[in-house]
Amino acid sequence: MIIRRYLVKETLKTQSAILFILLLIFFSQKLIRILSSAIEGNIPHDLIIPLLVLGVSNMADLILPLSLFLGVLVTFGRLYSDSEMVAMQACGVKKNLSYQVVFLLCIMTCLLTSINSIWFGPWSSLKQDQLVENAKINPSLAGLLAGQFQQTPDGNSVIYIGNVDKNNLDSIFIAQVNPKNQQRPSIIIANKGKTGIDEEGNQIINLEEANRYEGTAQQKDFRISNFHNYLAVIKPKEIVSNENEDEEKLDVQQLGVIELYHTNTAKAKAELYWRLTLIVSVPLMAFLVIPLSVSNPRQGRLAQILPALLLYLIYFLLASSIKANAGKGRLDPALWFYIINLSYFIIAIILNCWDNLFMRKLRLKYIVS
Repeated sequence: MIIRRYLVKETLKTQSAILFILLLIFFSQKLIRILSSAIEGNIPHDLIIPLLVLGVSNMADLILPLSLFLGVLVTFGRLYSDSEMVAMQACGVKKNLSYQVVFLLCIMTCLLTSINSIWFGPWSSLKQDQLVENAKINPSLAGLLAGQFQQTPDGNSVIYIGNVDKNNLDSIFIAQVNPKNQQRPSIIIANKGKTGIDEEGNQIINLEEANRYEGTAQQKDFRISNFHNYLAVIKPKEIVSNENEDEEKLDVQQLGVIELYHTNTAKAKAELYWRLTLIVSVPLMAFLVIPLSVSNPRQGRLAQILPALLLYLIYFLLASSIKANAGKGRLDPALWFYIINLSYFIIAIILNCWDNLFMRKLRLKYIVS
């Protein structure tokens, strides 16, 4: 049907535009936080793009339901304001066509939300933690910043590099202030150097024309060595996991739905019903916004947008509050999940049936009486 395709096209076009704008806003905020961490030296610069891509999952949690909600609200509101919807109904197009269009878009959005909540979200959260943890334990030599004194993660050495150009280093200064195995403090100075990775995957640094000064001022016993090539190998450290520590630091955002269901902790239950809320909210809020998008051409756009946004904000503020309190064991997330969603489902039914023939007769009867 031509009209059905037209409504789907217009609504999908508006939803895509809103999704892009919201994604761009959240993406910019995420980029600022990651760049701040990179400037402070908490993460290497080569992890900026991977962390940004993996962070899309957290953004999509709230953006996908909101994009469909605003897409239906704006598109249908414009059609009513321009009298296009009235003209369609005058030509014999039934009102059920609007529900068919919204139902089709709900299926598409629900599918994306389910994939993000069930699979991509936990996987991206786990991957982000692994990348950051690996960067802290095994810092990349390619991530060294020029013109800054940087301390190694173990706190034993301080590194300064005058200039970094890909794998080429200039003006290198390495001070080993806390040597191990009863070694004396030492300083290494080199004009040039290169970084790379050997066949076993170890990080290597090759310094050309390096001088090593070993000793302390108190003992007045210095050893000066000159090297044409000074090669250092940095072997990656292995992460030793403790089962008790893993249980205490369990991140429920990295668990699948089945694992959350079988995990008897307050945080796991709260996370489970939060993900279910994200999926259920797509058809629920889309069903709710259909009657709220109906507007009179004489009315302003804010007449239908403000009440709809208010109901949407209240819904997700309640859901977020329940997640926070349920994670601390203060309330039962299952009970409040059904209370909130059933309450909004009843409100949606009332709003959708408010202008039908039965409700008109009922309102007329009570108003006249």
